Parts: sequence; C-alpha cells; structure tokens
Amino acid sequence: MLLREIAYVPLTLVRQYGGRAGLRRYQLRRLNRMLAHADANVPYYRGTLPRLDSLADLARLPMVTKSIMRSTPNREFVADGVDTDDCLAWSSSGTTGMRVTGWHDMNAHDYHMAACVRRFFATRRYLPTDRLAHIKPNPMPPRVIEKVGLFRRYLILSTDPPATWVARLLAYRPRVLIGYPVHLRELLRTMTDDERTQLTKHLRLLLTESELLVPANRAALERGFRVPVRDEYSSFETLNIYFECHHGGRHIAEDRVYVEVVDDDGTVLPDGTEGQLVVTAFHERAMPLVRYLIGDIGRISPTPCRCGRRFRTMTLTSGRMNDSVVLPDGTKVFGDIFTSVAMVEPGVAELYVRQDAAGTVRVFVVPDGSLPADAVLANTERTLLRETGVELPLEMRIGDRVPLTGAGKAQVVVSEYAPAVAVNRAANRMG
Repeated sequence: MLLREIAYVPLTLVRQYGGRAGLRRYQLRRLNRMLAHADANVPYYRGTLPRLDSLADLARLPMVTKSIMRSTPNREFVADGVDTDDCLAWSSSGTTGMRVTGWHDMNAHDYHMAACVRRFFATRRYLPTDRLAHIKPNPMPPRVIEKVGLFRRYLILSTDPPATWVARLLAYRPRVLIGYPVHLRELLRTMTDDERTQLTKHLRLLLTESELLVPANRAALERGFRVPVRDEYSSFETLNIYFECHHGGRHIAEDRVYVEVVDDDGTVLPDGTEGQLVVTAFHERAMPLVRYLIGDIGRISPTPCRCGRRFRTMTLTSGRMNDSVVLPDGTKVFGDIFTSVAMVEPGVAELYVRQDAAGTVRVFVVPDGSLPADAVLANTERTLLRETGVELPLEMRIGDRVPLTGAGKAQVVVSEYAPAVAVNRAANRMG
C-alpha cells in the first residue's frame, strides 16, 4: 500500500542514526514480538519458541535451512489465518539446486520498500527525479509514485539481446544504472568506445545487486563506466540485507533483520570472523523464518563506518557455500577466485566451472578474441593453479557464455561432487 510505504520512509531514515544500545533494545523487542507470533500461529514453530532475555539468546534456537524448507510442506511455515493470495509470493532462484517458495505479508514488504529509499540516498549521487535504468530478467509494473516523476525506473529486460540494451540506454541517457554484475560486464563488452563515451557522459552512479561483487569486478565496472559502484545484498526470503553508503560501508538493515555469522557446527562467531550467514527478518508475519541459514559466506565488521550510521557493516567474502569446487579432503575453492581470474586474465571475457560427481573440474573459458584460444586456455590454467594454491584436476575447454539461472543470475560454479570426508563430517554432525 503506497500510503503506508510513504509513511514508513521517515522512520527508516531516522532509524539509521542514534545509539547502538537503543538499536539493540529495538531489535530485541521486535524479535520477541515475532517469536511470540510464530510460536502461537505458525505450525512449524508452534509451542517451541521461548522469549529472549538478550540478543545472544537467539543463538540457542535451531536454524532453518533450504533443505528443511524443501522437505516441509509450505503451509507449515505460514501463519494461521493468512491468505497467501493477499501476500507477495517469492521463489528462490534455485542457484543451489534447492528452489524454495514462500510469501511476504504486505505490511512487511511496504516497510522493506520504504527502507530501500535510503539505499539511493546513502550514495549521495541520486535524486528522486533522476532518470534510472534497470537491467533485469523479469518485467516489473510501474509504481504509482513514478507517475508524479519520482523514483522513475526504465526497465530493460536482460533477456533481450545486449545490442538492444545499448540502444535503449543511449536513447534514455540514465543518470543511474542498476543491474546484476554479469549483465553489466556483458554491457561493457558489447558497447563500442564511442557508445561507452555517450553513456558515461550522463551517468553518475552504478548500482549492483543479486550477485557477489568481488573487488576485481568492482574495479572493472568503475573503470569501464567511469562512475562509483555501490552494492546491495538481498534475498527472496529476507529481502534487503545490506546497502552501501558513500563511504563504502555495506550497512546491514538492522531495523529489519538480525544477522549472525556461524561456523560449520552452527556456533556463533564474533564480529570480524568469516562464516556462514544466518538472517532473521523480524517484521515478517505471513511466513516468519527464525535463524534462516541463507547460504552465503561473509563477516560482520567490528568497527563502525565513518558515515555515522549506527547499523553495523558486513562483507560477503566467498560467495555461496554451494558455489564452490570441492577437493577430496573437503577443502572448498569458492567461485570468487574463478571470477577474479576471469577479470584480469588477458584474452578472457568470462569463465565458468562445472565439477562432476567424480570430482573432475571443467573450466569453460569464453575468449574475447584478442589472443589465440589455445594460448588463452593454457595461460588461464596456469593462473588458476597459481591463484588457488592447490592441485585442481582441471580440464580446460572453450565456452560460449556463462549460463544463467531462471532468475537471470550467473552460475559461475556448479559442483556435483561430494567427497567422502564431507559426507562423513555431515553424518557425524547429524548423529
């Protein structure tokens, strides 16, 4: 509801600032309210959720994983009396091979949309009247507020040919461009030097979303588009998790979500330590998820951002847990290493990796045409072995383009290999 969303905007802007102790009290109140609701009304949780005396008590509650959600009837997670036709439906992209479907109640979604306004303001390079182009795999209907000239978004479908993206962008002349990193890289490769000069003449800001933005990708995008890049992190299940300010701090939306970092055994790790991310979105009422193991790896910064916001900052460090090549001893080589090599290796436009059930790692290199294909394959293999520092059973092949998920995201690494050591470790944890 637009009026409710507009009313929430001032709240979301104010809640960025103030003392951290007050924010923690607010989070504890909201978490306890959500837990009481889930305990009384959600079949999966009914009669199992206690009241928290402190935020640290949340760690005593069990986590929810995608596999648990897949093996549990959807209605078990939906609150009594909720008509899902009145909710916003969501479906995870299936990048991990485990597609999950659920619903957000409209009040929670309206607060999320209001909170997204600060993503734009935090860049200090966006005005609500600016022309904004959004490269996206699925169509989105225009919103009422756009009819009065505010937060206008010109949608370009990523399913159209890249040459069409270029033509439409040059005609629209956006001040702000949003897209997945995989699409923005493709845009850079498609444009001529003259076309890039035309586009960047008006462009002031690049916003990335939905994929891990590794430093090499950020540098290449900033160099190619000649403007700052600001990242955003969200998921279908929890909506926005962080937004990036003009100082580069990736601020957790702590008025909506509580984020924990855990190790492989589920133990909560201190700020500054890398681990698996667990997210609890405490405004949700239709389908609240308590301690949702989201599938990504990162760390929370122990020091505040110099911009003055009280929200903690975090960094995605190694991509999804499932987006990795696995060695026989259980060691994982994450997709960001392969992506980084693709960005700096001469002659390589992109690369993607597929590991079969036997453990063989096939690296598909998409050449940019500047060097002979055989030389590109040999050089890329040498660089990968040096950068990973491990003996990978590589098979180097020429590829066409990086495959995308149904949601239009890049699937850089897909592995079907489950080494015996990892299987035994998982069995021991369950036993």
